Amino acid sequence: MIEYDEIYTRNIGLFTIEDQQKLRDSVVSIAGVGGVGSYQAVALARQGVGELRIMDPGVFDEPDLNRQYGAMMSTIGDNKAIATTKILKDINPYLNIKTYTRAAESKEEIEEFIEGADLVIDAIDYAGFGHKQILHACARANGQYILSSPIPGFGATLMVFSPDGMTMEEYYDAPSDPAHYKDYILSMDKLMPTEIIPSAYRDFEQGRIGALSTNGASAQLSGALAGLEAALMITGKREKEELVVVPEIIYVDLLNRSYSTYTPVQ
Repeated sequence: MIEYDEIYTRNIGLFTIEDQQKLRDSVVSIAGVGGVGSYQAVALARQGVGELRIMDPGVFDEPDLNRQYGAMMSTIGDNKAIATTKILKDINPYLNIKTYTRAAESKEEIEEFIEGADLVIDAIDYAGFGHKQILHACARANGQYILSSPIPGFGATLMVFSPDGMTMEEYYDAPSDPAHYKDYILSMDKLMPTEIIPSAYRDFEQGRIGALSTNGASAQLSGALAGLEAALMITGKREKEELVVVPEIIYVDLLNRSYSTYTPVQ
């Protein structure tokens, strides 16, 4: 079989041999492998990360074909985590993958999912605030950073939640009563610059339409942003003091050809 070092020989020069070994020794937990998490998982597999833990209870359906890496005519109806696992193993035969096909509902299940991970990625759907909250609370308690990269508009956002910085609940102005998490809709103003928010997104926020418009190129951009940031953090090329952490976020706008680092929370 082809050797690991041969697969990742083109990484060397940008990453050192020592950096590549750090990637091979690393563990990343990714909650959600749909529209953004699938591309983030692929980016990490192609960079030679040693272990990925992926969790997704969903199955692919026809509307997923416009943006999700594992969504193909041949995978319609298949569980997203299982289908993505097959793709990741085909990319990197040395990758250890732990596949979770059921959403974690308790702190104990989340703790098992993220235990020992170098980084955690939140790729949970906009509507899954309760699941996001448990994931973030557990990672924060463990001292783990969480990366999140949603794809509003014709671009992608990169958020890095520090375990000793602003919490996800504070950032999104979460309801004080967890009973309201199930129906909580994230504000688009916290995900992208207010002045370029599409009118369709306001319709979604106010309940006039039931789904967000998405773009496949933005999903690929999310994979690049979160996947490379994760690799830079794991290898130490991104020093802690260089991180852009919430409440400051990054938005890359492909329509207007702009890159913004800003703070939507005052």
